[in-house]
Amino acid sequence: MRTNRFILLLAGLLSLSTSAMAANVGDVPVHRPLMEEYTGTWCGWCVRGLVGMELLRTELGDEFCGVAYHNGDAMQVVNSSAYPNSVSGYPSAYIDRSTSVDALYGLGDNTGDILSTMQQFANLSTIAGIDVTAQWTSEDRTSIDINVTTWFTTDKPSANYAINVMLIADDLYGTGSQWNQANYYSGYTAYANDRFLGPWVKKGSSVSGIHFNDVLVGTSGVVANSLPSTIVAYEDYGFNYTFTLAKLPKPSLIQNKDNLHVIAVVVDRTTRKALNANRCYIDAWVNPAKPGDVNSDGEVDILDVTNLIDYLLNGSGDINFENADLDTDNTISISDITAIIDIVLGKGE
Repeated sequence: MRTNRFILLLAGLLSLSTSAMAANVGDVPVHRPLMEEYTGTWCGWCVRGLVGMELLRTELGDEFCGVAYHNGDAMQVVNSSAYPNSVSGYPSAYIDRSTSVDALYGLGDNTGDILSTMQQFANLSTIAGIDVTAQWTSEDRTSIDINVTTWFTTDKPSANYAINVMLIADDLYGTGSQWNQANYYSGYTAYANDRFLGPWVKKGSSVSGIHFNDVLVGTSGVVANSLPSTIVAYEDYGFNYTFTLAKLPKPSLIQNKDNLHVIAVVVDRTTRKALNANRCYIDAWVNPAKPGDVNSDGEVDILDVTNLIDYLLNGSGDINFENADLDTDNTISISDITAIIDIVLGKGE
């Protein structure tokens, strides 16, 4: 437990340090619109969403905050009653939880216009900045600690904002009917020459072997009290959340831990609109420093004392300098040896 608390504290301090530099008075938040698509492999028209989301991924890269909510197939993890938007049919899509769009046409008349639509939303100003970092909590990668930092450009004495954190998986695939994508564009000659849907005209009515991206596999929901009711402009507000993989709705969807990322959203709870979003990949677990463990064997014992004495007398030897420098003066001295002896004898921590 002490190790986990140390990692949380360290991650929090690093994130706060980074965000503090970003949230200077006068800074304008970067608006990353949130794209949420509602889909299912049984839905033949949902090919549009599949194509549109891939277009946005390709063109926007790591700036793309996209989430695919699956319904009625192997990738469903939440019921439609828990969706952040009201969905009456499939495919459906919303930008910033406020504007209904077609996942491929956007608000335009042509396939692919979703890209220009997203760019229009990105150009809209927002009062909320948001940063997010994530880190595995252990070497075996069983849970993920997430730190979200938000800041606002205006004072809000009666705010009603909150954070939603989502865990997203890419490159999901499988066999069987629930993984096969129905395709109503099969043989639909009107789209034969379309840049985006043309390839699907040539495919069959049920397409196997698809690798699905941007799939929601876990969500915190909109967390009440994750932000204060009184907001001071340009002050950083931190929020921590942990995903434990074994406790996800469908742990089997974590097919490759390297293909996970996190999306964090700041939400206006009154309007249910997403004010801003950001995403991050998951940093590797870092073994925290253990004061006194000079030889990095995981224990603080007499061997660490003798190793440090040898280092001090002979000026040579392989030691973990960070663990050995207990008085943090950037040198190794007799005071460090004394401190380690105290730890071994139970007088120190």
